[in-house]
Amino acid sequence: MTLLALGATSPAAGAETEFLGGGFLVVRNDSCAEYGWTGTHQVLARLAPQGAPGNPDDQTQVALLLSTGTIAFRFNSVRNYRYTQVIDQATYVWNGPWSPEEPTMNFYYHYVGNIPSPTDTALDNLVLVFNNFNEHPGCRVDAYLALRRN
Repeated sequence: MTLLALGATSPAAGAETEFLGGGFLVVRNDSCAEYGWTGTHQVLARLAPQGAPGNPDDQTQVALLLSTGTIAFRFNSVRNYRYTQVIDQATYVWNGPWSPEEPTMNFYYHYVGNIPSPTDTALDNLVLVFNNFNEHPGCRVDAYLALRRN
């Protein structure tokens, strides 16, 4: 329900181009243990890349669906490895929805993986390296995803 609300406030709510798939989240060096995040977590994922047919030119949307909750966020993608992607808007749904005014979570594309582009049909190796994952200071998580265009 919250994902629908997040999407309904955006011009991209009816995005024509989406990638669907999944993979794993891996906590780096137990950096999130104090927040209850350890080990590896299976995740489903949705990505609506900016500039793809029917999507806005200045906003990429990502949703990570875990067994215990959902993280959805938007950002203006800079397609470079090791460049920090600043998240403009995020919604976290665990026991209820929460949207921080200024998200501190950010990420970069790992150099061994794909960088999404408007013309892709598949992302076999999308690797995102998150800092302050789930708004937890110092919590570092890697996402390993494989996605296919709808």
